[in-house]
Amino acid sequence: MKNNNINTKPWAMTEEEVFLSLGTSKEGLSEKEAESRLSKFGTNTFHNKEKVNPFVLFLKQFLSPLIFLLVSASVITIFLKEWMNTAGIVFAILINVGLGFWHEYNAENTLEKLKGYIKERAKVVREGKEKEIDSAMIVPGDLIKISYGSRVPADARVLSVNNFQTDEAILTGESIPVYKEIGSMKVSAEVAERKNIAHSGTLAVQGFATAVVYATGNHTEIGKIAGMVSKIDRVDTPLKRGMNKLAWLIFCITLLIVVGIVTLGVIRGESLFPMLVLSAAVAVGAVPESLPIVLTVILAIGATRIAEKKGIVRKLTAAETLGSTTLIMTDKTGTLTLADMQLTAIYSREDIILEKKKEIKDNSELSGEEKNLLNLSLSNLDLSVENPEEISSKWSFKGKPFEVNIAKTCVAHGVSLDELIKPISVLVLPFNSTNKFSIALEDGEYIVMGAPDILLKKSNLSKDEYLKIEKWIEKTSEEGKRLIGIASFPKKEGQNNITAEDVEGIKFLGAFVFYDPLRPEVPEAIKNIEDHGIKIVLVTGDLKGTAVSLAREIGWKIEEDEVILGADMRTMSNDELSKLLPHIKIFARVTPEDKFRVGKLYQKLGEVVAMTGDGVNDAPALKAMDIGISVGSGSDVAKSAADLVLLDDNFHTISMAIDEGRKILSNIRKAVAYMLSSSFDMVFVIGGGLVFALPLPLTALQIIWINLFTGSLPALAFAFDKDIDKQKYSGKDLKLVFSKEVKILALGVGALTSILLFVLYYVLHQMEIEMSTIRSVMFTCLSSYILVISFSFRSLRKPIFSYNIFSNAKLNWSIFSALLLLILTFVLPFMRDIFEMDPFPLNWLPFVFLWLVVNILLVEGAKYVFRKLDI
Repeated sequence: MKNNNINTKPWAMTEEEVFLSLGTSKEGLSEKEAESRLSKFGTNTFHNKEKVNPFVLFLKQFLSPLIFLLVSASVITIFLKEWMNTAGIVFAILINVGLGFWHEYNAENTLEKLKGYIKERAKVVREGKEKEIDSAMIVPGDLIKISYGSRVPADARVLSVNNFQTDEAILTGESIPVYKEIGSMKVSAEVAERKNIAHSGTLAVQGFATAVVYATGNHTEIGKIAGMVSKIDRVDTPLKRGMNKLAWLIFCITLLIVVGIVTLGVIRGESLFPMLVLSAAVAVGAVPESLPIVLTVILAIGATRIAEKKGIVRKLTAAETLGSTTLIMTDKTGTLTLADMQLTAIYSREDIILEKKKEIKDNSELSGEEKNLLNLSLSNLDLSVENPEEISSKWSFKGKPFEVNIAKTCVAHGVSLDELIKPISVLVLPFNSTNKFSIALEDGEYIVMGAPDILLKKSNLSKDEYLKIEKWIEKTSEEGKRLIGIASFPKKEGQNNITAEDVEGIKFLGAFVFYDPLRPEVPEAIKNIEDHGIKIVLVTGDLKGTAVSLAREIGWKIEEDEVILGADMRTMSNDELSKLLPHIKIFARVTPEDKFRVGKLYQKLGEVVAMTGDGVNDAPALKAMDIGISVGSGSDVAKSAADLVLLDDNFHTISMAIDEGRKILSNIRKAVAYMLSSSFDMVFVIGGGLVFALPLPLTALQIIWINLFTGSLPALAFAFDKDIDKQKYSGKDLKLVFSKEVKILALGVGALTSILLFVLYYVLHQMEIEMSTIRSVMFTCLSSYILVISFSFRSLRKPIFSYNIFSNAKLNWSIFSALLLLILTFVLPFMRDIFEMDPFPLNWLPFVFLWLVVNILLVEGAKYVFRKLDI
């Protein structure tokens, strides 16, 4: 054996070829050979990436240009022994670095969840003897025994089976268990088509099997997914990308301004050291260091609201991404549908031939023929009743999903279940994947149930009847429905045993139709999402007909060129596929790799992509998309890789979460515009003073005090706003935290306000007012206007008189608290001493009120222009 994963496809090989390739036999490996292979190939576990060093992660937080500016400013103040200034700057640094480190360090590790799918113990055959070992010790070439209820420990080629079924939902997304076979498959068979392979991590739900291991650890199908997940880095959210750009822009502008201020100060004869302290304070004033804290609070409050609606946001920034989403890739099973194959119709042979349309409704009465077919089917069911002491309407059934639903239908429509609880089973030939039918003996009549196409071929129908029923089977299957046929034939006199070969010339009686129904809330939820301007595409491993049928049930109108198959996509280049994506609504028969590829191509086209998924196979794509969404009943791996988990498995929760995401996005925009609008006030006032040779209006500590405590409190309160704007955004606007309104209010109105501040200072100075009074007035005007205009910023478009400005209680209290701090700064002697302030002259209060009105009018004027020009 040359390597861990044999080159030739084991599912396409004969049993002898598999043994030869793996260097093993029906006696299993020797202990010595197993030990050698364990040393060569490693343990049967997933090998994780190196864990992140917490210290390195902490240092990484200082790479932000904003933090670098604050650190530089603190170094200057330490060097100059300005300890109060240093304390204020260091406090801001620690809060931001601490929050960033905490959120990254607590990120969950998806690969740790993947390990949970490998069962700890496994049965192997070595040197002809069966033994139980730690599954991590299994090596390629080991012969393993798999029985009902156990996890398959490694990828293995099946050698013998006895009614063996595995649940492969974690890999393929298919909720129906798969019968395993021993024959060879075609070389091109996909994972879901490899009926002779037992896949690592899947669950044996029936029977038992013997198999030979050909792949372990990272070489298994689930291991490959683990490898994909470990290599994938989560994409930055629109908020993070926007904030990174803003940080570098502020860094560059502030650096230029600081150098300019120092240069101007030195030129006009100021001492270098005081100018360095002032420059550090201006840098702190220009840097909105409280913005990360504000954004974290807005995201946390939004995440709490989403949690109240049964959606758990695992990563705070994902809450904002929900509001920025422009495209949702949703799967079918378990997300749009109930993942429960319900019995929806019972067709007799005559019903099929006459092309009748039938449906079982909760309150409808079944016909005598339908009840008869149900009664006949009971003899073939292999079910157990867990609470037989209860009345039949309360019985809980355990067995195959199809059979359980037949029994439930009998209960609902008054069909006696006496046949089901007979002490002696009448089942004479159980269902298996080779025959594809089961046989029961009832009152001298054999009842056959199984694949309708197989029963049809063994029937005694006329050619015309045969063709009509064959066409109906094909059409119904294409609609995504599952069929179980039922037939009968008489027991021959003296016949004691029955074999599959005896099933010929049977009487085709009819068929049971099963369908995984659409969740009732889905159509309304999808309409709400699409009304927001968000595109939804269906991405499924199901057949084209199944997907199209479901789409039409949702209410979509589907054209032929709006559907593409996975096989067709694999023949296209990325450029060719990218040109088709804007026109596609349904992706059918796709693999996890196809999902991943389509999602990444959508991202390259500029879409903010959300993807739903519930299986292990969905984990890589969930992690790679802008936002991954998993249902609560999904695998732990999918939930670990996802950003949003739907606790109630309800697609409507996505709709409500997007509504909350829009509120979060709106509140973030308000906070960003509000905080940036005052960022350069000190730059204009201090810089202007230096240019015009005026005394400096504020000290470094006063600047830090205003910046850290006044604007931050109202911005935090924006987290509790109820999305006053309630506007619909275009696809492009959705991806922008820095929308046109934010840019104009933050830069345009902000710059104009800053210029007016300097003009105010200049005029006061020209009026030869005492400098202590000027400083008190400037300090009050600057800090109070920042607080009061927050009422205008509650909506970036609506006029202030169109909404209740006091409806946000948190904002009211924050402004009150900040104003109280402002008053205490003037009233308390020790605070006046710290900030070098004189008592505020009360005769200047009317002037301060006039200043506040002017600033509100500036903001409201800009909003009026937005509405008038429809910006």
